[in-house]
Parts: sequence; structure tokens; C-alpha cells
Amino acid sequence: MPITPQRLADLLVASRVIMPLTAGTVADAAEALCVSLDESGALSNADLLRERIEEARSEDIVGLADRAFVLHYRTDAVRDLVVSIGVAPKDVVRVLDDNELQRARLVVLVCAPPRQMARHLQVVSALVRVLSNPATVAAALAAETPAQLVALAQFTGKELPAQLTVRELMSERPRTVGPEAPLRSAVLEMLRAGLGGLPVVDESNRVIGMLSERELLRDLLSHYLPRAGGVNALQPPAAARRTVRDIMTRQVLCVAPEQPLAEVASLMLNKDVDRVPVVKDDRLVGFLTRGDIVRKLIGS
Repeated sequence: MPITPQRLADLLVASRVIMPLTAGTVADAAEALCVSLDESGALSNADLLRERIEEARSEDIVGLADRAFVLHYRTDAVRDLVVSIGVAPKDVVRVLDDNELQRARLVVLVCAPPRQMARHLQVVSALVRVLSNPATVAAALAAETPAQLVALAQFTGKELPAQLTVRELMSERPRTVGPEAPLRSAVLEMLRAGLGGLPVVDESNRVIGMLSERELLRDLLSHYLPRAGGVNALQPPAAARRTVRDIMTRQVLCVAPEQPLAEVASLMLNKDVDRVPVVKDDRLVGFLTRGDIVRKLIGS
């Protein structure tokens, strides 16, 4: 039975580090790293990985300013999770949809079989956090050999969590609304921001309710949409004075940042809940939606 890696460095192998990486674009870099994995015996089907890369989904690439690119794919081209790293002597370029350019000299490729989606995201999350530190990238670029790079303290000292938690997927510092806020203003904010719901918090940032599309639809059905042969029960003057408290739900499923993601996802499905506030010490610290889980686990 394979041993589960405990540190980020356990996944880094000198034979899968390319120095120098001669690539002008992210696509060129992906091909070079694919060849590196294939030559090291990590791939069961290199063409299958190339097909997956050519799909060019935007969520497959994390661009970290001018520091690094993290390319990550789930594919049957590999039997186990593998990582390859390339260090380029000059910038590797990625062209975004608005023709803006992203540039970086460090490119990382992560591949995992579909069954390891949770582990895959853990590793990608750990790499993104480590490479978000300019000092880590500077140390990687300064390494003279692949062996020096994989032995960097930033990698050897980074432990991987035993399982994926809510903290790794939640949105931090979510938008909130107060209970006495005008309902119309709160709804307009949701629409403009493209949000499906807002946690309702008190002055101490404690969650006391939820305002979501579900409550709004229920309110529309009962007050605004005319029934056959009838008229709207709520007239505009009264509607203008309504607050978030008037329609928010007070029955809110809250979760903790350290809860296992699998446990929370199961709760959300069983309770038919689309979004949950994340609380610590009774205070709101994040927000998790079904969309977050789908985009980051299924869509990546």
C-alpha cells in the first residue's frame, strides 16, 4: 500500500525538475513538464495528459502574480499524484482573455488520478500558499541544481494536512449584511455582486440569520406575485420600509473551518443547503458554497 505523503517535499523528485526550462509560453512549459514526467516513468499515458492540457480550462492554471504558475490536472494519465517543476531563465508568458499578460519564471505541474481529487486540491493549495511568498520563489530561482531546489526548507517544512478541511475552500472575509439594513439595498447588493446569499450578522459579527435567494423567492410568492383573481398583498410604501430581518431565515447551518470537507459536503446535501457560514469562537470567519466545492474539486 503506498505511503501517503506527509510533507510537500515528499512529492518533489529531482529527476522531475527541469533546469533550465526553455519555454516561452505556459503551453510550451506544460509540454516540457509532461515530457519530464513521461521520461521519469510517472505517466501511464502521455497522450492522455496532453489531451487534458489542450482542453485549456482557465481553472487548470493558478497564476501567482509574477512569481509562479501552478498547472494542475486530474487525469487517468497517472496512477498516483505527481509533481514536476521547471525553472526558466526568462519569463514564461500566459495571455489572458483580455489580452493581459502574466509572466513568471517558475512553473509547476501537478497531476493526479480522478479518485484523488481531495488530495489533489490539498497539494495544489499547499503549493499556492508556499509559492505566494516571494522569498520562496526567490530561493527556488537561486537554486543551482534540482537537488538543491527540492531540498529547500520552504518545501521540507511544509506539512500536508491529513484531510481536506473547510478552511482550504472557504471564501475569507465574505460580504455580510446587518438585520436592520433596508431589504431593497441588500437585494441590490446581492444582484450587483452576483451573490446567491448573504450572512446576516450582529454588531459582534455573530451570525444571526441568512438572506438568500430561497427567502427572497418565498417572499416574492407570498407578497409580490399576484394570485389568480387577487392583488398583491404588500403595497409599495410598506415594501420600502422592510428590512433584512423581516424575511431572513434564523435557522442557519454553520460549520467550523477545521471540519473535514467531506463531512460538511454531506451535511449540505442532506440538509439541502446551498451555502454555509464558517464560524470560529462564535464569529464569522468565512463562507462556503456548493459552487466553491464544485469549481475547486470537480471543475479543476
